[in-house]
This record gives sequence, structure tokens and C-alpha cells, in this order.
Amino acid sequence: MKEIGKVLAIFILVVGILLGSAYGLGWIKVNYTETVGKAQKNAERTVYQESNSFTKGKTQEAIKYYKEWQEADSPEEKQAIENIISMSFADFNEDKHITDPKLLSWIKNAKY
Repeated sequence: MKEIGKVLAIFILVVGILLGSAYGLGWIKVNYTETVGKAQKNAERTVYQESNSFTKGKTQEAIKYYKEWQEADSPEEKQAIENIISMSFADFNEDKHITDPKLLSWIKNAKY
């Protein structure tokens, strides 16, 4: 009887340690995600935003919207396109990537 109680106590202790470890590791993962994981994602985003495909795509997008803006008939349409530009290019460094002065000036007027 004493042996069964001893085995049962060891079993409960091992299960408790495993559950406690799993809980602790879960918190470690959460903290990792909030710190190192967050910094890693930010670094990946920065690298992507500096990539040639992203910057060329944004430049083409700006040219497309500029042509649509020039062809717009009403001031409301022009304002709507400017609103799209101000939101779409909010985090884009147009000074660094857009070389056409007319397009650059238009984007800055729309954004600011």
C-alpha cells in the first residue's frame, strides 16, 4: 500500500512538473514573440521595403495614380485619388526612390 502511494505521488509530481514546464515554456514563447520575434518581423519588413521589386512597384503605382488624377474630371475624383496616395504612400520614402521631379512634387502635395 505504501509503494502504491509512493508511485502515485511520484506520478502526480512528474505530471505537475511537465504541466508547469509547458506553462513556463509558453510564457517564454510569448515573451520571445513580443521582443525578438517583433524585432525580426520589423527587420524583414524593412528589407522588403528596400527591395527593388517593392520600390519599382510603388513607383509604377504612383505613375498610374498620377495619370488617373490628370484624367479625372471632377475635383471630387482628384481628391479621392489624392486620399488614396496619402494612405498608400504613408510609409514610403518617395525622396529616395522617385526620381521624376513632377511626380515627386505631386506625391508630396497629395501626402502633406
